[in-house]
Order: sequence, then C-alpha cells, then structure tokens
Amino acid sequence: MVDQEGAGLPHPNAGRSRASVGRAGPVGTTPGRVAPGTPLRVEDRPINTDDVNRDLVEYLVVVTPDVASLAALVPALAELVADGRIRLLDLAVAMRDLDGTVAVHEVETVENLAGLRDVEGEVGGLLSQQDVETAGHALRPGTAGLVLLTESRWAEPLAVAARNAGGHIVGGERIPSRWVADALVQPPHDDPEGT
Repeated sequence: MVDQEGAGLPHPNAGRSRASVGRAGPVGTTPGRVAPGTPLRVEDRPINTDDVNRDLVEYLVVVTPDVASLAALVPALAELVADGRIRLLDLAVAMRDLDGTVAVHEVETVENLAGLRDVEGEVGGLLSQQDVETAGHALRPGTAGLVLLTESRWAEPLAVAARNAGGHIVGGERIPSRWVADALVQPPHDDPEGT
C-alpha cells in the first residue's frame, strides 16, 4: 500500500473489490449480525488517487469483544469523518472464530454497522482480501474488528510544511498502550548511573 519512503505505490488490487479477489466464505456464514444474502458493495465510484495525500495514509484495526460491539464505533467514526480529521479510503470487518479461522465481510453485510453506509463516501478497492485476513489474525479468537484504511487529514499542515521544506513524512507507528503506561510510570533517565 505504501512504500518504505512514504511515497505512495498503488496496491496490486487497487480498484478491485474484495469480492473480485476472493472471499473467506459466503456472506452470512459467520455467527452474529451478518445479513445473509446482502449484496457486496460495487466500487462504481473509485477513489480519485490524485486527491489522496499519500504521506498520510495509514491503517487501523479496532477490536471489539464481538460483532455486535462494533456498532459502538459508528458514532465516533462518523464524527471523525464529518469533522474532516480523517478520510475513509477503505474499511472491512474481520471476525476470528474460536478455532482461529478469520472471516472477512464487507461493512454492508453487517447489520449493526448500517450507520456507516452514509459515512463511507467513495471508498473501497485498496484493501485486498489478504490484507484484511492478515489484519484479522491480530484478533483474539472469538472477537471482531473493523479494519480501516484512512487518510489522516489532521496532519495535512505538517505534510505540506515538510514538502515545502524539501522533505516528507516517511512513517510512524502506534506504540502499544502497555509500553506507554510503563514509560509514564518510569520515565527514561538520561543518566546511565541513575543519579
């Protein structure tokens, strides 16, 4: 999706939906609120890739205890999009069964995510089936997750300033919360002697 230097490279499946690159199983086979027979989204309005700041594209996997709990994410995600802090480029649902099997579903097939249908806009085709399945393996068995590909528009001024200075944003990483908690409890010391 994005190369090491942060300059964007198109995904090999760009412009193709997860339906066209394969699915983990037929719609509605995973327990929970998955609507049987719901048609897959058709990307008839592909994203204008010239309009995406490739320095600001990132993915997130937001995990909840089960598929029903994903509904709690809808208002917050809608607010982030409405405020212009992020732009949704693609999203899908991953569910990991108790036996470790990962199933991938389009948002449209999960009934309790109906509120996202109006939020999505022109999304899709950037995350492949394999991308979402790989992210799904980060889930604990029995949980569900929303896999998001976003453009972090809140950082646009920083990206523009870097470009104007002859640079660009080359990467970033989310720090695990336990590491942050440990660092806040015991801040690092510059003095190796500990004095």
